[in-house]
Amino acid sequence: MRLSAALHVVSHGVAVLYCLLTLDQPHRGKMLVMYGCGMAGGAVGLWAARRVTTKAAGYRTSGVIMMVTLVALALGSHWDGGAAAPAALGFVTTVVFVATQTPGLRLMIALEVLTLGTYVGVAAVGEPMRPGHLFINVAGMVVLISVCSTQARKVARQRSQLRALATLDPLTGALNRRGLAEFASTLFVPRCRPGPSLLCLDLDDFKLVNDRYGHAAGDQLLQTTVAAVRRTVRPDDVVARIGGDEFVVVLVEADAATAQAVTARVDAAVGQQAGVSIGWATAPYDGTTLESLMHAADQRLYRVKQEKHRATGTHLPSRQPDTLGVLP
Repeated sequence: MRLSAALHVVSHGVAVLYCLLTLDQPHRGKMLVMYGCGMAGGAVGLWAARRVTTKAAGYRTSGVIMMVTLVALALGSHWDGGAAAPAALGFVTTVVFVATQTPGLRLMIALEVLTLGTYVGVAAVGEPMRPGHLFINVAGMVVLISVCSTQARKVARQRSQLRALATLDPLTGALNRRGLAEFASTLFVPRCRPGPSLLCLDLDDFKLVNDRYGHAAGDQLLQTTVAAVRRTVRPDDVVARIGGDEFVVVLVEADAATAQAVTARVDAAVGQQAGVSIGWATAPYDGTTLESLMHAADQRLYRVKQEKHRATGTHLPSRQPDTLGVLP
């Protein structure tokens, strides 16, 4: 949104300079007023970009700026002599910007049709053009739209793939440590209600699975564990793999009672294929950061393991709780 607003300020600023350089031509006063309004719209967009907090509001603001730009382009081109006038070159920059910066394909097509339609309207009501001039201009802009939108979406796909590689565990598809930290960075804000809650999972005797049945069996167990947890939690909750057989589940809106209920369901779901120990923690009672919640959940998990080993008469060595202090 800031980029869009800044480009609108710059493009209308160039148009203002064009008018100042050609003050001896007709209608320059009206054009200066119109392009000044376009610059003002871009400046308002820059101001709003620092205060808009939702995607819907950002789309609405960008849409208003786009409409102001099209009106300025249409009137400026008409006053400058029609679709063949120098001011009409603003339509070219507009279609390129829309093709490269509009995220949705359908929205991009709709905006491009609106822009080209505005240009054709200027040609229809303005001064007559040379034969074929309108066709060449529109065809050239369509080619630009095709090339720029194709390249922009290719780059967007590559960036999405790189982001997935950086934040996802390739074996299970769960978030890795970096992805977990990025996801949780927006969750811990002052709030009246309890939450979020966090579960720490640790498969029991996972090493024996690898030793007895091979690493392929261990990998399959990890994958089925993540699948079982995802079937148990809500779509907005996330699963992360932070170690060999260690997982974290973030329950976005969940108090302590909900966390304990989900713990029981996850224990039952994962327990059908392997033993599991689970600890839980809820903000703000157990901590107000991801690291503090992980510490509290890990302590409960360790006590669960102690009880299991005490029941079997085996010894459980002490260990340090896992944290996200250093990302791999």
